[in-house]
Amino acid sequence: MRKINKIDFKSQIPNFITLAGLSFGLSSIRFSLDYNFEVSVICLLLASACDALDGFFSRVLKSESELGAELDSLSDFLSFAVAPCILIYMSLINQNEVIGSIALLLFVVFSCIRLAVFNLNKDNAEDISSFFSGIPTPAGCGLLILPLVQSFLGFNWAKENEIFLSIYILIIGLLLISNLPTFSSKQFKIKISRKNYLYFSMFFFLIYLSLINFLWIAINVIGIMYLLSIPISAWTYKTKS
Repeated sequence: MRKINKIDFKSQIPNFITLAGLSFGLSSIRFSLDYNFEVSVICLLLASACDALDGFFSRVLKSESELGAELDSLSDFLSFAVAPCILIYMSLINQNEVIGSIALLLFVVFSCIRLAVFNLNKDNAEDISSFFSGIPTPAGCGLLILPLVQSFLGFNWAKENEIFLSIYILIIGLLLISNLPTFSSKQFKIKISRKNYLYFSMFFFLIYLSLINFLWIAINVIGIMYLLSIPISAWTYKTKS
């Protein structure tokens, strides 16, 4: 009789989180098609949280695997390339015009290229300065939906000027596959002592409350700050090299 191997469920926790992120990405598409754009954005935010957590748990549990890496890549493509493009197409793009559709199509293609290149280079050593080459796919998703979030706050420039929106989408897509150095979270290592743990906990709790009560404002501020950080990161990399 064939012996059934036992499944180590603890080692599968990161994969479950990845699949949860994939589910949020699919849910975002569904809400976009139902014209429920705010909930669709929230689903993308939850998918982004899952993307951060699956990597964290895989390192903590020492359960990194080829299956997990492939699942993560496929989930990223759907949640941060396909889903946000459908959201923007349904919410901001004039479907009688072709320029916006082409820009979104190129964004998906560029996202696919970036993820494929990342899979090829994932075994290579990290850059000594811990910079990304181009912007990561989740960041590209965040910048892509930024005009929609601004429309929630009453700033409707994207709907009023589709050519400018299309140029913006194309620039974000090109940043995905560019060699422009951008800041990586790996270079911001903060050692928290027991003495300061309470202060850091209070700080992050205040951030959490801000996201709950002022979600769209917080996303808008974070997105603009990240955009401004791109030229700063390129200058920082140049001065270090």
